[in-house]
Amino acid sequence: MGFRVPIKYKKSPLLFFIGFLISISLVLTSSSGCFEKPGGIFREYEEIFIQDVDVMSTPQGEGALLTVTPYIRNDQNTDSSMLSVKVKIIDQETRLIVAEKDIDMGYIKARSLAYNSVSLGVADPGDYEVEAQLIKEGQLLDSGSSFVTIKAETFADQPAEILLTDMNLVITQFTDRDAKVVVDISPGVYNQGGDSKALTMVITAKSDPYTAYTESDELGIVKGSSRLRGHVRFVLPRRAEYTFSVTVEENGREIVTSEVPEPIKMDKIERQVTKNYPLVEEDMPVEAPEEEGAPGFEGSIVSAALLLTACVMHRKGLKSKKDGNEGLYGWRRR
Repeated sequence: MGFRVPIKYKKSPLLFFIGFLISISLVLTSSSGCFEKPGGIFREYEEIFIQDVDVMSTPQGEGALLTVTPYIRNDQNTDSSMLSVKVKIIDQETRLIVAEKDIDMGYIKARSLAYNSVSLGVADPGDYEVEAQLIKEGQLLDSGSSFVTIKAETFADQPAEILLTDMNLVITQFTDRDAKVVVDISPGVYNQGGDSKALTMVITAKSDPYTAYTESDELGIVKGSSRLRGHVRFVLPRRAEYTFSVTVEENGREIVTSEVPEPIKMDKIERQVTKNYPLVEEDMPVEAPEEEGAPGFEGSIVSAALLLTACVMHRKGLKSKKDGNEGLYGWRRR
């Protein structure tokens, strides 16, 4: 008649080490609960937060008129309560607040993004921080900043120096039984030189080497140190991905061309959600993004721990067979 009795093995320091590695890997894995939100923001919990702060400027006397647009994201499953944003213009040298205004954001629907704009004047040239504070019933929920440099008045004969900064994209509606999308595109322009001549912005959306859609916007004369956005509207097939390029022409002569580094899939974007993309000047090197799924620190620890555990179990199995034991995990048959 056979029966089983438990066998107590002498605990090896190697097993303690393996257990220690596994414990660390579990702690690291369980604590890394952040996940990526739209616009490149990482958040651990569903919440309401400032996704971006957009600042446009227009020269005004010795200083400038700043138009500040905070983008507020509600990632909760319910609509928000009443929200407001306090905007402060802070002199980076003295840390004094030179201008301040409040923006009423109202209610923001669940899983959506909203934005509003306010204009504030800055009297003197210099470097400024534009801070936006998101407030709910007197409580600070989040804050975000952008930075802007106001240059002294440029000379009339100084040539324009146009830079393309970024591109906002929002799908306003679906048409043709959801087969097409109406897309608003707003690239940002910064003139860090003198006043320009008449400018034209040309935006191209290319889905393959043979299919391209082009729209243009007449920007007119852009004063030195000004920041503004162009605006065009496309109607595009939804089930495709597009590469976007933006060109600015001055009196018909191309002066700068930039593009979004990665293709954009239209069927992955929700309606009425503003997406922001960087614009990179053509021929400039772009760093390759880190491959998804590449093992990180936690993955290395887990792999090492599992490998060591498998080796020990294999050695125990060989020892068990050598001693004539048929049971596993400390059980022996008699």
